[in-house]
Amino acid sequence: MSNLSSSSVLHNTIRLLLGVFFIVTAVLKLLSIDSFEIYIYSFGIFGYGTTTFLSRLLIFIELSIGLFLILKIWFKQIWWLTMLMMAGFTLFLVYAAIFRNDSNCHCFGSLVELSPMQSVFKNIIVMALLFVIKNEQSHNYKPVLRKWLIALTLVVSFVISFVLLPMDVVYNRIYSDNEEVNESAFYESLNDSAYVDLQQGRYLINYALAGCNYCKIGTEKATMMLDRHGISHDRLKFFIGGSDEAISRFVEITGTSDYEHWKIPAPQFMAITYGKFPLFVFIEDGNIVKAGDFRILDDEMIKTLDLRP
Repeated sequence: MSNLSSSSVLHNTIRLLLGVFFIVTAVLKLLSIDSFEIYIYSFGIFGYGTTTFLSRLLIFIELSIGLFLILKIWFKQIWWLTMLMMAGFTLFLVYAAIFRNDSNCHCFGSLVELSPMQSVFKNIIVMALLFVIKNEQSHNYKPVLRKWLIALTLVVSFVISFVLLPMDVVYNRIYSDNEEVNESAFYESLNDSAYVDLQQGRYLINYALAGCNYCKIGTEKATMMLDRHGISHDRLKFFIGGSDEAISRFVEITGTSDYEHWKIPAPQFMAITYGKFPLFVFIEDGNIVKAGDFRILDDEMIKTLDLRP
């Protein structure tokens, strides 16, 4: 009887720990969703719009798995879903470890860094723990309560994954009015003779603050998209605020030494961006077509920068 009780306590403890584990991994991904999306996009499998949906779908699944494990609902189905998901991700991480030089696989977002190989070992431990509780059964809830718990779990997971931080497409529709550039200050700045080339053709201008982490994320997203679609680097121009030393670090960290950069005075930078950065401005023949933060960037916009016949 004592052995049975000890085994039950062990199994319940493992199940609850695994449930909390999946909730934590989902929340950490959500807290650094932009970096997580860019990492998924970097594999070149999906377009950015699809990537934003799939990254949140994964967060939704992890949250649901965590809650269902804790509540012990649909246990057999959740066990198999979790095991198959962990096996699939382990194969994916092995590929990343062999063919890429990633310092962080973003399994815990950007807040806790794990290399692909470290995450492989983490997944093996998780799968081993899953095997320990393989023979557990779902809790015997009353039918009505069970239905409400399932509905509540799915709704909570959906709201956290898709509503708290909406996808870029939804974000742009809701917040586009708050992301406008100061047009008078922008056009005034382009009157400088140093920017005469920007009066003809299509360009993407990135207003970035050298010490801003989101500016680095936006730069990574923009440059990755240009390279993916074979767009010339001269289509993207940088106006950067900050000290010479900070700008040099920014260029080094973002790997943008082959892009054109201009240092912009702080008052002008703040006037153009309304103090919100990064700011991307898509222009054609010197006229603003679209402006906003890095969330406005998508594959279709980047493709239009290609001036080849």
